[in-house]
Amino acid sequence: MTTLTINGNTKLYGIVGNPVSHSFSPDMQTRAFRELNLNSVYLPFLIRDHDLPNLLTAFQLINLQGFNVTVPYKEKIMNYLPELSEEAEFIGSVNTVVKTKDGWKGYCTDGSGFIRALKNQKIAIKNSKILLVGAGGSAKAIAFSLVKSSIARLHVQNRTKEKAEELVSKLKRINQAIEISTSPGDPSNYDLLINTTSVGMKDKGIPLAEEQIAKCKQVIDIIYNPPLTPLLYKAKSLNIPGNNGIDMLLYQGVEAFEIWTGQTAPVAIMRESLKNSLAFVK
Repeated sequence: MTTLTINGNTKLYGIVGNPVSHSFSPDMQTRAFRELNLNSVYLPFLIRDHDLPNLLTAFQLINLQGFNVTVPYKEKIMNYLPELSEEAEFIGSVNTVVKTKDGWKGYCTDGSGFIRALKNQKIAIKNSKILLVGAGGSAKAIAFSLVKSSIARLHVQNRTKEKAEELVSKLKRINQAIEISTSPGDPSNYDLLINTTSVGMKDKGIPLAEEQIAKCKQVIDIIYNPPLTPLLYKAKSLNIPGNNGIDMLLYQGVEAFEIWTGQTAPVAIMRESLKNSLAFVK
């Protein structure tokens, strides 16, 4: 890994949001650039609502090559992008933008990052039955990528059933070969339970009843802080393997890096950066 040197050829990337100072991405992405000897740097940009109409023009002027988007602009930024990936258009949210020869293109790497996290954890999903809890932005991204894969069944469970039914209706238009439904009372055993809600992040809540958890062979909670959520603790007590969301966080950043650079991301370095950053979070 080379020493970082800023000069007239340095390419600029960044992340926009409000707040943005808490983001782990600047260290993770800059370390990845350095590992591959790329003359690039990644910076945080605190943006306010009134900045959005002029944001892309400003980035064009400073020759910024690409950027990530965090709250509260993942949906709002779409109004200014001339091109969207299929996933971003389906989800209605963008977390990665790249400058192209024709302008700017928005992506959402959450779902594809989740699938890569599963592969890293050696969790096979082909022909599997999956219970997805939640119907928000993360659930949409993950569900989109799941139905693009060779799963057998997907059941969406959400506190507001209407939102779950709306998501299921959209998913069925993508892949009619998969059994997709809302089934809060389904007695079936599931190969995988995925929690996409915030339940357990700042409280001791569990998004499902214990009897439902007990019917699942594997549990993933996309929350990464705390690393052992109440759901994962409950799964552990039932001798059910579980994983948190750190790999999803890692691989959505990996996907962004590869979109920007066209190169294979240095995953080990990026993982090390995330672990170091999380060590400072209480």
